[in-house]
Amino acid sequence: MAGSVNRRHAQGAPHLHACPRRRSAALLVACSLLLFALTFAPARAAGDFRYPIAADPEHLNPFRSTTVATRTVLIQVYEPLVTFDPQTGGLKPELAERWEVSEDGLTYTFHLRKGVRFHQVPGVVYDDPEVTAEDWIWSFEMFLSGDTAISEHPEYLEAVKGARAFTAGEADRVEGVRALDPYTLEVTLEEPNHRFLFDLINVYVVPREAYEQLGSRFSQVPVGTGPFLFHEWLRDDHITLVKNPDYWEPGLPKLDSITYVNVPDATTQLFQYRQDALHVLLDFPTGQVAALRQEFADEYVEIPGLNLRYLGFKWTSGPFKDNRALRLAVAHALDQETIWNVLMEGARFPAHQGVLPPAMPAADVEGYRYDPELARQYLAEAGYPNGQGLEPITYYYFASAAAEPYHAAIQAMLAEVGIPIVLRSEDNTTYWTRVGDDDVHLFLSGWSADFLDPSEVFNYLFYQGRDDTNYSNPEVDALIARATAITDDAERNALYRQIHQMILEDVPMVPLSYSKVMALVKPYVKDFFLSPAGAYRVPMKYVALER
Repeated sequence: MAGSVNRRHAQGAPHLHACPRRRSAALLVACSLLLFALTFAPARAAGDFRYPIAADPEHLNPFRSTTVATRTVLIQVYEPLVTFDPQTGGLKPELAERWEVSEDGLTYTFHLRKGVRFHQVPGVVYDDPEVTAEDWIWSFEMFLSGDTAISEHPEYLEAVKGARAFTAGEADRVEGVRALDPYTLEVTLEEPNHRFLFDLINVYVVPREAYEQLGSRFSQVPVGTGPFLFHEWLRDDHITLVKNPDYWEPGLPKLDSITYVNVPDATTQLFQYRQDALHVLLDFPTGQVAALRQEFADEYVEIPGLNLRYLGFKWTSGPFKDNRALRLAVAHALDQETIWNVLMEGARFPAHQGVLPPAMPAADVEGYRYDPELARQYLAEAGYPNGQGLEPITYYYFASAAAEPYHAAIQAMLAEVGIPIVLRSEDNTTYWTRVGDDDVHLFLSGWSADFLDPSEVFNYLFYQGRDDTNYSNPEVDALIARATAITDDAERNALYRQIHQMILEDVPMVPLSYSKVMALVKPYVKDFFLSPAGAYRVPMKYVALER
């Protein structure tokens, strides 16, 4: 639907895989069942792929990316050690050709591909553009920086031995990372961590020369090793990437270029798709989903997604602070079935369970059922019988979601039980900064997991106050940390179920819906792989245009 600008701090985001020794086979199978691909194209095809984005990226800095728009572009420019296999859903080598894990699960040895080179771009001069283990060590240190002006994602690598000390400024190097030789990187963890390799999917190698020589331009001119190079960015219009002629993988990419067209309005996106001005449609106009499914039956694709959309309560300020009953009143006042299956035409799955997308382990717990009478009882318990004495609460949502009817529906449903709400739309480019402010007490947000593990949600939304809700429960924090170190799937998932129930008891948010990844794809587009993590995870190097 229009307004799918949901964050991925990790979606994704999110925000989003040769299998290592300690992988879960069940997880690999589950991921593979959720992947969709148009058949592999045997012939090489060229052209410019026109890809719609609903908003400009906040920047193009890989160390600080938090939005879907930013990540959509960056994953085509930068590359990690390991990545998702779009056909199997498992892990596969990317810039590491292989890796080994020690018997105790603590030491990972990555053997780097030889001949991988950083992009050749104006304004950047290399002594040697080939990627080595030292480049990875510098990139790890940048991601682990404790300065939020440099990095917003030290959590990706916090499992590494000495990472926390480095981030805190207590060490001048990361103890657990070393180069055995130019093409061998050794990483030692503090303790076994079942999600470490998955976290590496979001950690890219970045050339130090580009960071230092470009200065302030680095956030607008991304320089990596990926299949596409940055070409231009015309604000509020388009971003263009062009084929990397020196890409390490033979025969790829198939496209000459990708143009990310800024089309914030879903109706305009549809018009451009009909005119062949766009090759995919990712945002469906409100009120037209069912009709478009029928009209474009041969071009419509859909898979269950890993995005959670929710209403966040500010845990540390405002009317919801220390008032669980008021939070429960909001939770039980919302008719999710009407919102998502009627008003939104089935564009997303109603959140009848908890905070985990249904395909995840430990997801099958009872959520907050629609019960307006119970909502009124909680409102009275909160100190506001029939809403008496309760000042209007501003509900914030991002501008690209403004056309969606569920905001007014939420307002009406809450008013019905006595909770007055004022609607306020914020510009997409500033929204995620704004909702972190203490005077924002109720807000729309979202989270895109990358794989089918509860840690993808728990470790980012509910651990140590990381989310914009500022939710923090020391007991939950301790259990999340304990679960991360458990390698037995059954034992870990039982603990995750306990954590899930504790979070729902605390009510830091109201789950609204779980995503469906939907798209219209032109019939001449080949190898456009949809991921349950979202369309932003599509590996564009495989895509071909065959008219």
